[in-house]
Amino acid sequence: MHKTLLATLISSLLLTPNLYAAQTQPDTNIEVISIKGSRLDKAATATGLPLTLRETPQSVTIIDQEFIQSFSLNNVADLMFLTPGISAQKIETNRYFFSARGNPITNFQFDGVPVNYSSFFNDASTDTVIFDRVEVVRGATGLLTGAGEPSAAINLIRKRPKSSPGGYLSAKAGSWDSYRVEGDSSVDITADSDVQARFAAAYEKSNSFTDLAEDENLQVYGVVTARLGDNTLLTVGADHSDRDPKGSTWGALPLFYADGSLANDLPRSTTTAATWSSWKRHGTNVFSTVDHRFENDWELKFDIEHREDKMDGHLLFLYGSPDKTTGLGMGASPMIYQSSRKQDAARLFASGPFELFGREHQLTTGLLYSKQDVTADSYYSTDTLNVGNFFEWDGSITEPNYPSTPSTEKTEEIQKGAYIATQLNLHDQLTLLLGSRISQYKIDPGYEHNDVITPYAGLVYDITDSVSIYTSYTEIFQPQDAKDVNNKRLDPTTGNNIELGSKADFFDEKLTASIAIFKVQKENVAERDPNNKDPLPDGSFPMRAVDGTSNRGFEMELTGRPTEDWDLYFSYTYSESEKADGTAFSTHLPENLVRLSSLYHFNGALEDFTLGGNISWQSQIYVENAGPNGERSQQNSYFIANLMASYQLTDAAIVRLNIRNLFDEKYYSSIDFYDQGFFGEPSNIELSLSYNF
Repeated sequence: MHKTLLATLISSLLLTPNLYAAQTQPDTNIEVISIKGSRLDKAATATGLPLTLRETPQSVTIIDQEFIQSFSLNNVADLMFLTPGISAQKIETNRYFFSARGNPITNFQFDGVPVNYSSFFNDASTDTVIFDRVEVVRGATGLLTGAGEPSAAINLIRKRPKSSPGGYLSAKAGSWDSYRVEGDSSVDITADSDVQARFAAAYEKSNSFTDLAEDENLQVYGVVTARLGDNTLLTVGADHSDRDPKGSTWGALPLFYADGSLANDLPRSTTTAATWSSWKRHGTNVFSTVDHRFENDWELKFDIEHREDKMDGHLLFLYGSPDKTTGLGMGASPMIYQSSRKQDAARLFASGPFELFGREHQLTTGLLYSKQDVTADSYYSTDTLNVGNFFEWDGSITEPNYPSTPSTEKTEEIQKGAYIATQLNLHDQLTLLLGSRISQYKIDPGYEHNDVITPYAGLVYDITDSVSIYTSYTEIFQPQDAKDVNNKRLDPTTGNNIELGSKADFFDEKLTASIAIFKVQKENVAERDPNNKDPLPDGSFPMRAVDGTSNRGFEMELTGRPTEDWDLYFSYTYSESEKADGTAFSTHLPENLVRLSSLYHFNGALEDFTLGGNISWQSQIYVENAGPNGERSQQNSYFIANLMASYQLTDAAIVRLNIRNLFDEKYYSSIDFYDQGFFGEPSNIELSLSYNF
C-alpha cells in the first residue's frame, strides 16, 4: 500500500503541468541557502519580532536545505544530533530525548505555532522532506511559547511554493538493507502564479543494527497558497505520516551484570524486544494561515493548526541485571499501550513599525490558544514470562494474554496566552527589547494556574557596524507531568534565565561568530525519588521536587562561508548543572559538547566535487546509584566522525555518498532511562542519487 501510494504521488509530481526543464544551476531547485547566521538572516522564533540574528539578544542557529541535503538528515532526530548546543539521546529503537543547557526541550513549533513535543508519539521522527529550514533558539522562549523549559525552542519551518516551478527526485540505499525515495515539486496552478502549490513525499524501509528491529515510514505533504489580493495571502496545507516499526524496544539494555561489573561488552545488536514487539504510530496535521500586509508595513496574521496522532504499541520491557556467567536474572513485563492525541492551536498576531521621539521602533502583539486531548489505554498481562539465559535471547517468546478491559487515562490540557513585545531604538547603536505574556493553564484532572506573568527584557549595543553585545532576561513556568509516590502531579517548575553575549560578522558578513554566557535558576525540579523505586500505574517512576537547581555555562558558535568554496559550522558548549547544596545535577548530560561540520566545494578540474564531514564530541556522562549494588553508570567522552562526498554528474543529477560513525565508535547514546543504556549506531554508509527538474 505504501509503495503504491508513493508511486502515484511521484508520478503526479512528474506529470504536473507547467514544470520547468532541468535548470542550469540544479541546486536552486533544492532551495540551497547557505547557513550564515549573519545579520541579514531574520528569525522571529525568540521574540515574535522580525529581527536579524544580530538584533536578537539570544543564541540562534538556522539550519538550511544545503546542510540537510548534504548530510542526508532524513528526520528531526538526525538533525538534532548535529545541532549546536543540543544534546540528543536515542533511548530506544524508536524514541528520542533532546536537551539544551541542562534542561529537556519541550518547546517545538511549526511555522512559529507552539505544539507539545512527545517522545511517545515519536515526534522526533518527523521527516525533514516537509521542512524548508529549522530555527533553533537556545534559552527560554516563554514570551511566545508560554510554558516551557529554559533549554531551546525548535521551530520547524514548512516548505512553501517556490517563486519558480521545479523540484527534485531522490533515491537512497545504504547499510542494513535500507532504502529511501523522496520527491518535492513546486507548481503554478494559475498562469499568473497567484495560486501555487507544493507537494513532497518520502518513503523509507530498513532493517537495523539492533536485532529484530525494522522501520517502514511514509510521509506525504501538500500546501497551496492563493493571493486573495495585492497584500493578502492564504495558505492551506496538510501532511500525513505512517510509521510501522517492528522489533521495537521498550527500555534498553542492562548496564550492569548482577555482580556490579559493567555490561558494556554486550554486542550492539543485542535487543530486549520480542518477535511480536511493535510500536505503530500514525499522524495527520492540517493547517491554514491568512497573512495580510498593510501599506504602512504592518502585518496581521492568523494561524490555525489541527493535529491527530495514534499509536499502537505491543511492548516488552526486560529489567534487572543478568548473571555474568549464566545470563539468568532478567525479568519481563509485557504491555499493550494504545493512545490517541488531538491538538488544536491558534495564533493571531500583529507586527509592524511605529515612530516615537523621532525614531522608528517595532511592536508585536498576539493571542495564542492551544488544547491537547490525550487518551491512553494500557493492557497489563498477569502471565509470567520466562526470559531464561539473556545471552541467548532472540525474542522468540509467546505473546501473553491480556484482559479485555484496559486501564484508561484521559488528560485534557488547555493553554491561553496574550503577549506584547517591542524593540525600541534608543540610539543609533542601542536597542531595548521589552515584552510580557499573561497565560492561563488548565490540565484536567485537577491542575490549574491562572494569570501567570512571563516578562522578557533584552538590550543590544552595536559596538561597531559588525560587532554587538547583548543581554537578555526572562522568567519560566513549566507545568509537569512528573508525579510523586502518591501519583499526584508535582507543582510547576518556576525560575529565570539570563544571558550575556556578543555577535560579530566578518568578511563582508560571510562569517558570523557568537559567544554567550548563561545562567538558569529553577525551583521545584523533578528528579527520581530514590526512596520509592516501584513504578506508578502509568509505568512511570515516582519523582520528587528539588529546589534551588541551577545551570550555567557558555557557548561559542562560528558559522558561514569564510571563502567562496568553504562552508564552516563550529560550536562549543559548556553547561554545568547543580543543586542548591552544590552537588551535581543532570549528570546524564555532557558538560562539554563540540559540533564541527564543513563542506568544501572544489573548483577548477574538480569543480564537480564537494567534500564534507562532521565531528561531534561530548564529555563524560554518568548516573549515580544506577547499578544493582549502587554502582555508578558511566559513558566516557567520545567523538563521532561522519564523511560525505558528492559529484555533479550532469547539470541536473548529483550522486552523494555519506559515511556515518567513520571509526565505528562503540558508545551509549543514553544511560539514564530506566537506568539502562542504548548503544549508538555503528559505522554505516548511504549512497544517493538526486535529479532536479
